[in-house]
Amino acid sequence: MKLLLSLLFAALAALSQAVPPAQCFPIEQLPAADQEPAKQLFLKLMDSEALYTAIAGVKPMSGGFVTFHLPADSLDVNTVDAARRQLSAFHCGSALFATVHHFARLFPDRESKVVERYYDAILFHRDGMRRTIGTHKPFFLPLGLGEDSHPLEVLMAIEYAEAPTRFEGFGLLFGYPDYAVKFFVDASRKQALTGQFVVRDFVGMPTFARAERGVVYAVEKGSEQRDVDHQFRAKLASILAEYKTRREKFIGDGKPGIIALLRDWFCSGQSCQSPSLP
Repeated sequence: MKLLLSLLFAALAALSQAVPPAQCFPIEQLPAADQEPAKQLFLKLMDSEALYTAIAGVKPMSGGFVTFHLPADSLDVNTVDAARRQLSAFHCGSALFATVHHFARLFPDRESKVVERYYDAILFHRDGMRRTIGTHKPFFLPLGLGEDSHPLEVLMAIEYAEAPTRFEGFGLLFGYPDYAVKFFVDASRKQALTGQFVVRDFVGMPTFARAERGVVYAVEKGSEQRDVDHQFRAKLASILAEYKTRREKFIGDGKPGIIALLRDWFCSGQSCQSPSLP
């Protein structure tokens, strides 16, 4: 009886999150000048590792599909604000949230030496974030973060933390295996103490845009891949295979386009919501 009620409540919760197609990636609500750039941005997002965030939140958070470097004292952030507007339409129900975030650290340009601030387009899957925070409460709770914290609250708490807390937080949010996150954190501590780089290997997995190292994380030098790596790879592979099939059908000259692809994937009839794993 308890199991039946649990399944019923889960089904009702999913139904309550469903929206009609017009509210699923509602690009038509953007200013006309933003609509075509938004389509291009959405395609870059889905071609990148953010695909694995958009579908089932396998990676709770993904970024890197669009970045900006602006002089740190610049008062002209129109390009960043345009990306924020366009990304605001990348949602279908309440599961997804996309925006642009700024990096706390400033870096000099290699050639001009002008000090710049970096910005990164970012996508969150709220349920994926909740799962990660719930699983790693000893890390997140001391930072004042809970399962219902807004994704940007979580992100910026990590962004402004000192290393190695910052490294651990980003590793968890990007969905990397716990052992790989621990290695990177331990390596950063060792480097800080000794001043020597800790050699490492990398585990890489494909995206549509990058056949190698579309998703990549560091592991101990010479270590063999573990079951968790193979399980992670299998989840990503199933999503990528489904995306490639849909992309061939929807993307290209004379084809319906990225918004049609997304709505076809997220919608069943007049009910749309975040899909589960293929």
